[in-house]
Amino acid sequence: MSEDPQVEQVGMSVAMDYERSQGRVPEDISDQNLGFDIRSTDPTAGFKRYIEVKARAGVGSVVLTQNEWFKARRFGDDYYLYVVLNAATDPQLYIIQNPAARLQPEEWVEVRYRVPLEAVLQQGEVAKVGKN
Repeated sequence: MSEDPQVEQVGMSVAMDYERSQGRVPEDISDQNLGFDIRSTDPTAGFKRYIEVKARAGVGSVVLTQNEWFKARRFGDDYYLYVVLNAATDPQLYIIQNPAARLQPEEWVEVRYRVPLEAVLQQGEVAKVGKN
Protein backbone atom coordinates (compact mmCIF):
# COMPACT_ATOMS: atom_id res chain seq x y z
CA MET A 1 0.00 0.00 0.00
CA SER A 2 2.68 2.47 -0.95
CA GLU A 3 1.80 5.84 -2.38
CA ASP A 4 2.02 6.23 -6.13
CA PRO A 5 1.23 9.73 -7.42
CA GLN A 6 0.26 8.41 -10.88
CA VAL A 7 -2.19 5.87 -9.43
CA GLU A 8 -3.62 8.52 -7.11
CA GLN A 9 -4.07 10.87 -10.06
CA VAL A 10 -5.96 8.19 -11.99
CA GLY A 11 -8.20 7.68 -8.97
CA MET A 12 -8.93 11.40 -8.70
CA SER A 13 -9.59 11.66 -12.43
CA VAL A 14 -12.02 8.71 -12.36
CA ALA A 15 -13.86 10.17 -9.37
CA MET A 16 -14.04 13.68 -10.82
CA ASP A 17 -15.26 12.35 -14.19
CA TYR A 18 -17.90 10.23 -12.47
CA GLU A 19 -19.18 13.21 -10.49
CA ARG A 20 -19.45 15.32 -13.65
CA SER A 21 -21.26 12.50 -15.45
CA GLN A 22 -23.87 12.55 -12.68
CA GLY A 23 -24.47 16.28 -13.13
CA ARG A 24 -22.57 17.35 -10.04
CA VAL A 25 -19.81 19.93 -9.82
CA PRO A 26 -16.70 18.44 -8.16
CA GLU A 27 -13.91 20.50 -6.64
CA ASP A 28 -10.49 18.92 -6.00
CA ILE A 29 -9.44 19.99 -2.50
CA SER A 30 -7.06 17.08 -1.85
CA ASP A 31 -4.20 19.44 -1.05
CA GLN A 32 -6.07 20.99 1.92
CA ASN A 33 -5.94 17.98 4.30
CA LEU A 34 -9.62 18.31 5.25
CA GLY A 35 -10.32 14.58 5.59
CA PHE A 36 -11.71 14.24 2.08
CA ASP A 37 -10.38 14.88 -1.43
CA ILE A 38 -13.40 16.18 -3.34
CA ARG A 39 -16.29 18.43 -2.41
CA SER A 40 -18.98 17.85 -5.02
CA THR A 41 -22.12 19.96 -5.29
CA ASP A 42 -25.46 19.07 -6.85
CA PRO A 43 -26.33 22.38 -8.57
CA THR A 44 -30.05 21.63 -8.60
CA ALA A 45 -30.58 20.68 -4.96
CA GLY A 46 -27.45 22.27 -3.48
CA PHE A 47 -26.45 19.09 -1.64
CA LYS A 48 -22.77 18.43 -1.13
CA ARG A 49 -20.84 15.18 -1.20
CA TYR A 50 -17.62 14.91 0.74
CA ILE A 51 -15.58 12.30 -1.11
CA GLU A 52 -12.43 10.52 -0.03
CA VAL A 53 -10.69 8.85 -2.98
CA LYS A 54 -8.45 5.80 -2.60
CA ALA A 55 -6.81 4.20 -5.61
CA ARG A 56 -4.85 0.98 -6.07
CA ALA A 57 -2.79 0.00 -9.10
CA GLY A 58 -4.32 -3.48 -8.82
CA VAL A 59 -6.59 -4.70 -6.07
CA GLY A 60 -6.10 -4.47 -2.34
CA SER A 61 -7.19 -2.96 0.92
CA VAL A 62 -7.31 0.76 1.50
CA VAL A 63 -6.36 2.71 4.59
CA LEU A 64 -8.16 5.74 5.98
CA THR A 65 -6.38 8.22 8.18
CA GLN A 66 -7.78 9.13 11.55
CA ASN A 67 -8.85 12.48 10.13
CA GLU A 68 -10.67 10.82 7.20
CA TRP A 69 -12.48 8.42 9.54
CA PHE A 70 -13.51 11.23 11.88
CA LYS A 71 -14.90 13.18 8.92
CA ALA A 72 -16.75 10.09 7.69
CA ARG A 73 -18.40 9.82 11.10
CA ARG A 74 -19.15 13.54 11.23
CA PHE A 75 -20.68 13.89 7.75
CA GLY A 76 -22.57 10.57 7.79
CA ASP A 77 -24.66 10.09 4.63
CA ASP A 78 -22.95 13.06 2.96
CA TYR A 79 -19.54 11.35 3.13
CA TYR A 80 -18.49 8.91 0.40
CA LEU A 81 -15.53 6.61 0.00
CA TYR A 82 -14.63 6.17 -3.68
CA VAL A 83 -12.24 3.27 -4.19
CA VAL A 84 -10.65 2.90 -7.61
CA LEU A 85 -9.23 -0.58 -8.16
CA ASN A 86 -7.05 -1.61 -11.11
CA ALA A 87 -6.19 2.05 -11.66
CA ALA A 88 -3.06 1.08 -13.62
CA THR A 89 -4.91 -1.02 -16.19
CA ASP A 90 -8.72 -0.91 -16.19
CA PRO A 91 -10.05 1.40 -13.46
CA GLN A 92 -13.15 0.22 -11.61
CA LEU A 93 -14.93 2.62 -9.25
CA TYR A 94 -16.57 1.34 -6.05
CA ILE A 95 -18.68 3.81 -4.09
CA ILE A 96 -19.52 3.46 -0.41
CA GLN A 97 -21.90 6.03 1.05
CA ASN A 98 -21.48 6.66 4.78
CA PRO A 99 -18.55 4.29 5.29
CA ALA A 100 -18.50 4.98 9.04
CA ALA A 101 -21.94 3.37 9.35
CA ARG A 102 -21.45 0.63 6.77
CA LEU A 103 -17.89 -0.56 7.39
CA GLN A 104 -16.08 -2.03 10.35
CA PRO A 105 -12.42 -1.38 9.59
CA GLU A 106 -9.54 -2.77 11.58
CA GLU A 107 -7.90 -0.15 13.75
CA TRP A 108 -4.39 0.14 12.47
CA VAL A 109 -1.96 1.89 14.78
CA GLU A 110 1.15 3.51 13.40
CA VAL A 111 4.18 2.90 15.59
CA ARG A 112 6.54 5.79 16.18
CA TYR A 113 9.59 5.98 18.41
CA ARG A 114 10.25 8.76 20.91
CA VAL A 115 13.84 9.49 21.83
CA PRO A 116 14.05 11.30 25.19
CA LEU A 117 16.03 14.51 25.42
CA GLU A 118 18.36 12.93 27.99
CA ALA A 119 19.39 10.27 25.45
CA VAL A 120 20.05 12.89 22.80
CA LEU A 121 22.22 14.88 25.21
CA GLN A 122 24.11 11.82 26.50
CA GLN A 123 24.59 10.00 23.19
CA GLY A 124 24.70 12.87 20.71
CA GLU A 125 27.85 14.49 19.51
CA VAL A 126 27.63 18.27 19.43
CA ALA A 127 28.38 19.54 15.94
CA LYS A 128 29.89 22.92 15.26
CA VAL A 129 27.62 24.96 13.04
CA GLY A 130 27.86 28.45 11.70
CA LYS A 131 31.03 30.47 11.35
CA ASN A 132 34.31 29.05 12.65
